[in-house]
Amino acid sequence: MVHSDNRKIALLDLDAFFAAVEVIKDPSLAKRPFAVGGGGERGVVATANYHARQYGVRSAMPGHQARRLCPDLHFVKPDMPAYKAMSKQVLAILSEYTSLVEPASIDEFYLDLTDNTAFKGSASLTMEAIRAELRALGVSGSAGISCQKMVAKIASEERKPDGQFVVAPDQIVEYLATLSLRRIPGVGPKSQERLQAAGFRNVADIQQADVAKLQRLLGDHAGYLLFQRCSGIDERPVSISRMRKQVSVESTLHRDFTHVKHAEHFLETSLLPSLKKRLGQARWQDVKAKGQTVKLKFSDFTQTTVSRVSNRVSPSLFYQLLHEAWPRAEHRSVRLIGVGITLPDPDENRQLELELE
Repeated sequence: MVHSDNRKIALLDLDAFFAAVEVIKDPSLAKRPFAVGGGGERGVVATANYHARQYGVRSAMPGHQARRLCPDLHFVKPDMPAYKAMSKQVLAILSEYTSLVEPASIDEFYLDLTDNTAFKGSASLTMEAIRAELRALGVSGSAGISCQKMVAKIASEERKPDGQFVVAPDQIVEYLATLSLRRIPGVGPKSQERLQAAGFRNVADIQQADVAKLQRLLGDHAGYLLFQRCSGIDERPVSISRMRKQVSVESTLHRDFTHVKHAEHFLETSLLPSLKKRLGQARWQDVKAKGQTVKLKFSDFTQTTVSRVSNRVSPSLFYQLLHEAWPRAEHRSVRLIGVGITLPDPDENRQLELELE
């Protein structure tokens, strides 16, 4: 078994991927600010090209807000089949360099280059060659390289767009110490608030923390895992198993809901039938699961999720979770509802991602 410090792991993050594919389809978009998504009153930006980002347009931003920031912003309707096709082309290129490729999403890929023989085993030169091939396709990617997945992911953000950054094993703890906690995958706004209130503002604070205090603050698992990650420990392998971990559907409502009964009706008539169709199952009893989730996004664009462990899918559990999440709206209306099922993982011993929210 290869010692973790001797591994060479890269994370390739495709830059403004949906926008790049749209430029391939329509080169006239290249020099104008545009966003992929909905520009209407209820629309949301999926991604924006770098011209639009200069105006402050960002992913998940309401379309009307993006238009205020950039009055000349052009909106393009998402074309998921085109994005999936390009993602497969990228995967084919990566697979020529290593058989150990793990798609983390449609535009993110982990590569284990430990046994790579190209360029005399240089992970840096290999990633430069890969990125050159991507440019020939018409897309670009940024890469982070280290001996572990978490640091590779964080490092991929350092030289965006179309750059790469290496963090050697003996630099990991020092590199992490310079970061704010929001850079650690899995540490969201709520966890940041909780940690900051307890005096933890950056990774260096966690590195010097008492683990028991973190566990009291975040729970045994999450507290210990955060300490491990901030200390530079991440033994997760690059996994070639690409089994779907979750199947979910969500919908932005035509009008905000203010009463849970409206949400119940929408759950019954729209979301649950769509979820069953995505699962490809005629009966809920046939679906094995690890858990169920309900997600709500409120009128101020904050969101919440409620999850429960379940061995078999229970439609009634979705209604229970909806009622548990609904009071969190307080004075706000609900603009989006989603439901999801977490599927059994074939590798139960694989270390979990941080789930601190």
